[in-house]
Amino acid sequence: MWIDDLNDLVLLPRGRQYEALQTLRQKTQAADHEQWNTTFDSTSLYQAWTRLPLAQGVYEVNRPVIRRAIAGREDWRIVEIGGGNGALWQEFFADAPPGTLTLIDPNQNAHTAVAGRLPEHVELHSIIEPAETADIPGCDVLVCSLTLHHVAGRDTQERAAFGLDGVGKLEILQRCLAAIRDRAGVAVLNEADCYHEIDLAPGDPALIDSFIDAYVRRTARAVADTMARSGDGDESSHPWQLILRHWCLDEVDYAFADRADRDVYELDVASWLALLARAGARDVNHIYSDEWNLFVQYVFG
Repeated sequence: MWIDDLNDLVLLPRGRQYEALQTLRQKTQAADHEQWNTTFDSTSLYQAWTRLPLAQGVYEVNRPVIRRAIAGREDWRIVEIGGGNGALWQEFFADAPPGTLTLIDPNQNAHTAVAGRLPEHVELHSIIEPAETADIPGCDVLVCSLTLHHVAGRDTQERAAFGLDGVGKLEILQRCLAAIRDRAGVAVLNEADCYHEIDLAPGDPALIDSFIDAYVRRTARAVADTMARSGDGDESSHPWQLILRHWCLDEVDYAFADRADRDVYELDVASWLALLARAGARDVNHIYSDEWNLFVQYVFG
């Protein structure tokens, strides 16, 4: 079983785990699979991802915060940056008064998927742009879930130091804060607790170890543990197996990609808290949303 192989791997000294990971990958044949954040229909791997406890935990901690933020507000306004397949909103608005959800996402498929989750009394405004360039309207609650780690660099200065133009995480956070303060609202940020930022060079041993920690020791083992507990039989035919193999184990290859192609530029909790303070966030609270201490929810005003 996957969980047995992964548990054996993490018992090795950390300096030997990358080699063991390569051996484990060679034992399983690569298969055709969708790329992360591209397809959101009912048969997609992303749909299977949202059924995992790791993802469900994010929704479970976010929903009460959002409900409190819009409680008692007529014509409430929510902004979501990065919609995925809209699983957060499934049946969420059944008892809510009419309001507006603005979705900021460059992928048209995400807008279609989110629209399919909304009842008639919730109006969807679509902004088909990345967070780096989109105008963020004033809102009662802003949700930015597992999205900002795709933005390289803490700020424009750090990006420029590595030959990249455009804004970094700081400038996006500052615009998020301006949006919620228009209506005395609240922001919810979800990100993984690991460090893959642009300042670590490709192939840096610390970067390799951090990728293994996030995607193998925690994410892959969480998926494998869920499969083992599910009792669904043959793991090789389960969509979670494809997630484990290609969205977890193969993700470690990004530790060797050029900085501009890394795709994930994660920050650990201490770094996020420092960045939120720089942005001017107030009353910041943070909690883990899963038992693997992978994803962290930050709530602030």
